[in-house]
Amino acid sequence: MTVCQNNDVGALVRGFLNGTLKELIARLNAECGSLFVFDPDNEELVLDSFYNSVNLRIKGHRQRIGEGVAGTVGRINRPVLVKDIAKDSRFKRNGFTHYHTGSFISIPLCVDTDLIGIINIGDKSNAAAFSEADFEFAKLMCAYASRIVADLMHLGDQRRQQLELHRQQSELEKFASVGKLASGIVEAIESPLRHACRLADAFLRVVSPSSVMKEYMLEIKSGLNRIGTIAHSLRSCGMQLLSGGRAAARVPIDVHKLLEECLDVFSGRLNPGYRIIRQYQDSLPLVIDQGLSHVFTNIIKNALDAMSTGGTLEIVTWNDKGGVRIAFRDSGPGMCESVRKNLFEPFFTTKSIGKGTGLGLAICREIMHGYSSAISVESAPGEGSVFEVFIPPSFCVFNAGAILTAAVQTR
Repeated sequence: MTVCQNNDVGALVRGFLNGTLKELIARLNAECGSLFVFDPDNEELVLDSFYNSVNLRIKGHRQRIGEGVAGTVGRINRPVLVKDIAKDSRFKRNGFTHYHTGSFISIPLCVDTDLIGIINIGDKSNAAAFSEADFEFAKLMCAYASRIVADLMHLGDQRRQQLELHRQQSELEKFASVGKLASGIVEAIESPLRHACRLADAFLRVVSPSSVMKEYMLEIKSGLNRIGTIAHSLRSCGMQLLSGGRAAARVPIDVHKLLEECLDVFSGRLNPGYRIIRQYQDSLPLVIDQGLSHVFTNIIKNALDAMSTGGTLEIVTWNDKGGVRIAFRDSGPGMCESVRKNLFEPFFTTKSIGKGTGLGLAICREIMHGYSSAISVESAPGEGSVFEVFIPPSFCVFNAGAILTAAVQTR
């Protein structure tokens, strides 16, 4: 969090620093003062407030680090007392004519050595230069102010963490409710579904192979099988939701080995029309398995389905800041924006009836939620699709000792 951020804590900190500035102006018998807050994203100081007898509309003025008086103080990150700017080789007048004297005090405000702002005090009311005693008082007051700001920012971080925990808890409760409902629905329909399948099989055994009834019964059996497939997917989805996307086992695995096992599932489909390109980075850490096989298998299956007459599937792995990223690039027809936006919604599918339930990617999304991560998708019509999965560093294991620890913790 930075003081520049437009949130409750940022506003509170800026209000407190403005109060500190006003108090310094009063205590040092000054007529002029300003507060700059640091914008780390742009490496600039932003004028938050300016107090002077002259009404200047300069709030929001930006000054780069190293430029001008405030920028120079921000660069050296040390308090500065200037007796007479005309005789001080460190600074040049910045073009403003509202100063009555050439003496000022400029003090950087820091939290854990990080610059958050600068307070400037100028123009003693008696036109004298600021004294060393003035300087020491201003430094002491700004030091206390910086400590209070650090506490305010720390409390702000704690508050955000609490809100995030509440959000996650709310999400888990929602997932658990939906998961319980899904499991209840499956349990309610499984018994009558099995009974209907047995009756359909019994009719199929007695009807004439050439009769119209045979065709009707085959269609009925096909529909019942589809209901069974949906029920199975719904049960899997319910189990994932009930666990918040976390599998019971937390076993370190080799990502490349798991990818090869998932590809082996489709060995019967990989005719010469398909080309699998592997770009695996060496020395990747092991990752904690929380259902990754389902994620990989589903993505691979969808890619092969998209390339129904053949094509290229490229699988790339690499170490991304201590985590593991896996990309699946297919040469299929790609997706339009409306399809891509709804891709992970339960029961959404572009496949024909009997080819998909629309729950596969929804389950994958919940599994990745268990990793505090997600599946990203890039696709456009005629350009294929790229699915990326990221396993954060907290779920990666780099050495044998860590593997042993992780294995013991799962027992």
